[in-house]
Amino acid sequence: MEASPQRRQTRQRRVVYETVAATTSHPTAEWVYERVRRQMPRVSLGTVYRNLQVLVAEGRLRSWTRGRTTRYDADVVPHDHFSCRRCGLLLDLERAPRVFSEERRLRARGHEIEERILEFVGICRDCRRNRKTGGKRKWLN
Repeated sequence: MEASPQRRQTRQRRVVYETVAATTSHPTAEWVYERVRRQMPRVSLGTVYRNLQVLVAEGRLRSWTRGRTTRYDADVVPHDHFSCRRCGLLLDLERAPRVFSEERRLRARGHEIEERILEFVGICRDCRRNRKTGGKRKWLN
């Protein structure tokens, strides 16, 4: 996907970007909104959503959607993830530089691969140790 032309940098967009870039928790728009409101009390949730979408379109942020939840990441270098089914923790994993045999087979059959998305899904160490976390989203504290 080609990035759209750069738009004028507004104060709201700068604060939204800085808020996402300041965390490795892969925040939701609602989480970003709560943090941005601390600096800009009159900002609306719609403004935060629009600016997140612009930043993704410009390639400055990446979005990651599972089910009905979209989370944002300022680390736009290709990388993989581990996600916890129980608490929602999303960890960045350094991408291994190797080419998978499936990728070679697909290319040999004439397919063009534009992106590789690898995600490990399971139960994180903390949730395995402490079954009391249930569905709490401790990763956004």
